[in-house]
Parts: sequence; structure tokens; C-alpha cells
Amino acid sequence: MRYPQLDERLQAAADLFTACDFGADIGADHGRLSCYLLHSEKCRKMLVSDVSADSLDKARRLMKLHQLEERAVFRVANGLEALRGMEGTIQCAAICGMGGQLISKILLSAHGLLGGAALVLSSHTDIPLVRKTLTEIGYHVAQERIVRAKGRFYVLMRAESGSAAYSEKELYLGPCLLKLKPPLWQQYLMWREGVVACEQGHETQLTWIREELVDETGNRTDAV
Repeated sequence: MRYPQLDERLQAAADLFTACDFGADIGADHGRLSCYLLHSEKCRKMLVSDVSADSLDKARRLMKLHQLEERAVFRVANGLEALRGMEGTIQCAAICGMGGQLISKILLSAHGLLGGAALVLSSHTDIPLVRKTLTEIGYHVAQERIVRAKGRFYVLMRAESGSAAYSEKELYLGPCLLKLKPPLWQQYLMWREGVVACEQGHETQLTWIREELVDETGNRTDAV
């Protein structure tokens, strides 16, 4: 049976996820990411958690359909509280598809339960806050990716244990993205420019974006 196909955002999350014996999908919703990680053998076992019992039932049904339920542990829990009292240590946890303020709250409230596990994060909003929170809990941004799914840009990051200090510009645009400038970088910046230009009080951020849209000759590098 063909397992569920992932969109660009979830595929990027799967690519950033550590190949491991025990992984966790926090806020799993439909469970597609966990299903993919198990079916592809990237993870031997998954903790599948969501604050909604109804959502977790969807994930459970999906796992049963693909005969993966015996390799999954299901928990209705709030954020990283799903890890409390678990037998075994997770090596990587995904927290995707939430707002940045919620992800930040989840990390600050129970990061001690991670035990140094790597993180795969994708927030719809307040990405700079997520990066800042990572530094506050003793993590650093190891990788970042930009993807486009259903007409919207998403930033995904892999964070690992270890201290880091970032400038305000790095927190806003991403330390790894600023360094590597991936293929969608210019398109992402133009999209961000359009969003920020409509907001008040973000002149500094707009300047940072426009600095990145100018090449060494002083010309705009807008992508078509």
C-alpha cells in the first residue's frame, strides 16, 4: 500500500529529521509525518502526540491502515508534556504547523524533557521568536530551509543542543539562510518585503530585507 505523500513543507521536515530508534511528533494532527518516518524506516519507533483526542484518532487510524500502529506510541498531551514518563529516550522531536508564540511556550515550559534531542521546527508566525527561544533553552539553529507549499513560503529549521548568540538580523532572517542563501532566498525575501511594507514600525526589518535584495554591484536581485 502506498503511504501518504507529503507536501513540500512536511517533506522538508522529514528530510531534517534524525534517522533514529525513537522519534517524536508533537502536535501530530493527521499523523502523516510520523507515518512517513516509520514507513520509510527513518525511525524505528515514533511517539505520536496531540492535544486533541480527535486529531490523535486520525493519526491512529492512519497508522492502523498502514500496519504501523505497533511501532507508534499515542499520547493526548500538551506539547512536550507528552515526553514525561516515557520509556526510552527520543533522539529527535518535530513541532510543526503551529504559531511561533505557541512553539516558544512549548519549548520554554518543558525543554528539560528533551534530554538533548534534536528539534525540527516549523512555525507559521513569529519565526524570530522561535530562534530566540532556542538560544534561551541552550539550542542553536543547525540547518534552515525555505519551501513553498500551496502558494505560501515556509521556513523550517533543525535545532541541536549547544549555545549560540545571534544578531537581531540573524534572528529575523535566519543565521543559516543568511549564510547559504538557498535557491528560494530571493523569492522569499520579496514575499517578506511585501508583507513588512504593509506594517508599521518595521523599518529596520525592511532595511535588512532590501540589503539582501541588492547584489555586490548595488542592483536589485529580484528573482522572476
